[in-house]
Amino acid sequence: MRSLMMLVSLLVVGVGTFCIANASVPFVGVAFIVGMAILLMGICELVVNRVTNMSSYESKKEVNVEGFTSVILGCVFLSGQVTEDVAITAVFALWMTLEGLKAVSSVNFNFRTQSPLDRFTEALGIVMTLFGVYMFYNMMLLDFKILTLVGTALFLLGMCRFRIALSIEYRTPDMLTGNKERLADAKRDEKRAMQKAKEGIRETKEARERIAKVKKAIEKEESMMRLAERRRSKDPEKK
Repeated sequence: MRSLMMLVSLLVVGVGTFCIANASVPFVGVAFIVGMAILLMGICELVVNRVTNMSSYESKKEVNVEGFTSVILGCVFLSGQVTEDVAITAVFALWMTLEGLKAVSSVNFNFRTQSPLDRFTEALGIVMTLFGVYMFYNMMLLDFKILTLVGTALFLLGMCRFRIALSIEYRTPDMLTGNKERLADAKRDEKRAMQKAKEGIRETKEARERIAKVKKAIEKEESMMRLAERRRSKDPEKK
């Protein structure tokens, strides 16, 4: 299933590259190809999400949302409900912006604890967000052709789905799983729990250090205030 997800994501990347290479063609001429690729991507996400184990609960919910979104948009494009360039640009711009923001918010921003996949996700999310915002102002700026924008958006979507494919692992149904497989699953869960615990301990330590620094700063300010008050109280006596 993980391989299937990768193949579908590469298919979407290929369709995006095809759109960029044929940027002079009207969107209506490739609407069926684009709609079918998006629909297949959504169906694959929903199916894979039923029989695989995501690396985190948030990523599992993320795949559900993205899968239904892809299915709906794929049906919309296949039925020819969106044909005008302005509407197509707006749909993909909003989709790119939301997908990018969701990808960025799904990773830990602590660079020291980030995995290579987290860094890739963060960079991809930033690129998708910026590109989505740019699409809203394309006519005012460089005015790229509609298929260039759609192709780039599909390329980024395919890369995002490939990133999700890297974060999933196969889990056999309980009734077919032997003791060795269940033990391996339990060890993976333990490893993820220990990693989260280490991150929690590190964050707690950093918070305690900040608290200690703030307390020292407060004590220093209070001592300086007391010293200033004593000096003011001595001034009238000197006079």
